[in-house]
Amino acid sequence: MNRLGIAGALWLGAAGFAIVMTLIFRTDPLQWVVTLAIGVAAAAVGLWLIARPSALVVSASNAVSVVWIVLYAVLTVLQSDEVAAWTTDVALIAIGGAAGLVAYRAAAKAKLG
Repeated sequence: MNRLGIAGALWLGAAGFAIVMTLIFRTDPLQWVVTLAIGVAAAAVGLWLIARPSALVVSASNAVSVVWIVLYAVLTVLQSDEVAAWTTDVALIAIGGAAGLVAYRAAAKAKLG
């Protein structure tokens, strides 16, 4: 699997983890909707990176990565009194950030059409 495929797999893993954690643990309706939406977006980018890697999908990955990191950083601060919640959010920051970074670095080394 090439690096963009690895980035796609990371996005799929991050999306799956985020969606499962949302369905099981989140109770706030706004957090529920926003985290599910970004999870679905991450899954779509992951599938797109695996199926049809291009410069456009890498740009989409970069955008999702920035939104992902900001969202989960805000949730980390909001849930700072709940150790399990903020540690999960920090783990999600790391996985999503890694996925975005891998896609960005792979695209920098490859010529994408």
